[in-house]
Amino acid sequence: MVTILAPTDFSLNARHATQYAAKLLAHQFHNEGRMILLHVFEAPSAISEYELNMLHFDTMKTYIRERLEERKNELKTEVDRHLHIECVATNEGLLEHIRRICAHAQVDFITIGLTGSGMGNIFLGSHTIEIAQHAGYPVITVPPRAEFPAERGIRKIVFACDFSAVQPDSSTIQPVDFFERVRKVVQLLGAELLVLYVGSARKEEDAELEARRRFLQEQFSDLPVSLHRMASRHVVAGIRDFVRDQQADMILIIPQQQRWPGSLLKMKHTRAVLFRSTVPVLTLPASVHD
Repeated sequence: MVTILAPTDFSLNARHATQYAAKLLAHQFHNEGRMILLHVFEAPSAISEYELNMLHFDTMKTYIRERLEERKNELKTEVDRHLHIECVATNEGLLEHIRRICAHAQVDFITIGLTGSGMGNIFLGSHTIEIAQHAGYPVITVPPRAEFPAERGIRKIVFACDFSAVQPDSSTIQPVDFFERVRKVVQLLGAELLVLYVGSARKEEDAELEARRRFLQEQFSDLPVSLHRMASRHVVAGIRDFVRDQQADMILIIPQQQRWPGSLLKMKHTRAVLFRSTVPVLTLPASVHD
């Protein structure tokens, strides 16, 4: 059973992201789980206009709940009538409430649109990274034109990493628990993992790559995994080209974190991948939620 949290601001891109989330639940997980539609709105703040604000607040709550129910029914019609969808409207802080729902509902994935108005703008850029790093849960960012491959499902996930802080000797590669988290999320999706090495060419690289390949095969012994070397010197373009050539369905990245073997070279690369990708980008958090 999986749980997918889908925040929405009712923009076109948010609608697209919620549809992707619904298809992910229906087709990848065969409706074995639930989807939570979330909208966050502002509460009255001016005490001097309390009565007027409360009237507006109550009207807004009713309106938002109606729109969430409307979107719920649309998704059932568009995707699968057997979908289990819950609706949540709150006036609490967005990031705070996302963390609370994730912990209480044991959320497996958060799906968000790349751009949008209102609440959607909060996710733009650094806040998407903030959720991925601090919420402690995987975040799937869905580009406006990315479609869920309903006929075949998600089959290939490209994991772009630079192996910073990884030594050639497989016995010194750390931390193992990090790779275990990658393994769990890929296993949950039931996909093949294509590890794309992002780094500069060196004379010792062939031996290092072979050691890392053996290590990956040990860590992901129960999953199909392969290690590839990036052909391009340009990180974002190289990832994009590899995804296209491999006909991959998703990119997995880790926002930059010191001493993390999965971190992209710089934070700007993470943002660039998010905004230029044609397939959904799955970011794993840099810290586990306690």
